[in-house]
Amino acid sequence: MAAVFTLPLVRSVRRALPPVPPVLGTFPAFSLVDQAGKPFRGTDLRGHLVFLEFTSADALADGRSGGGSPLAKLQRRVRNTGEAVHLVSFVDAVPSSGNLATLAKNAGAGAWRWTLAGGDVKPLEAATLKALHVPEGGTLAGRLLLLDGRGRIRRLGAPSPDEIDLMMRDTGLLVNMEGL
Repeated sequence: MAAVFTLPLVRSVRRALPPVPPVLGTFPAFSLVDQAGKPFRGTDLRGHLVFLEFTSADALADGRSGGGSPLAKLQRRVRNTGEAVHLVSFVDAVPSSGNLATLAKNAGAGAWRWTLAGGDVKPLEAATLKALHVPEGGTLAGRLLLLDGRGRIRRLGAPSPDEIDLMMRDTGLLVNMEGL
């Protein structure tokens, strides 16, 4: 009977952890407006692991037709992480907080977990691409980024199921490493 309980415990202790994701760059400072009409700045991300995307109002509105943001699915997957994980959608050219609030509601964004920040996000996207050493003319549309609690970019990937699984694995590593 002791072997039945001991063997799985020994296996888990002896298993090597995957490597911590490397730092790809530092996310740039920014100041935008969130769906409640409040200022939303880069300092608001500190102390949280952050999944973020650069998107458009049209792409978020597609959530009703089965498209939408991959953050909607991620929101369910990170629900048990307390305040350690936050989700952010940078929405281009939506200056009105009323429009952002409607987009957030339609996308199913939980107000305390998922922030929609709007305004002219193109300079922020360009600065992020520069931090990632991506040549000019690139885009982050359709990609997800994972930031650690210090605002460092730890992963950039497509919102595919396999890539999201890797991001979730990295989230677990970073939460434990940073004590969030």
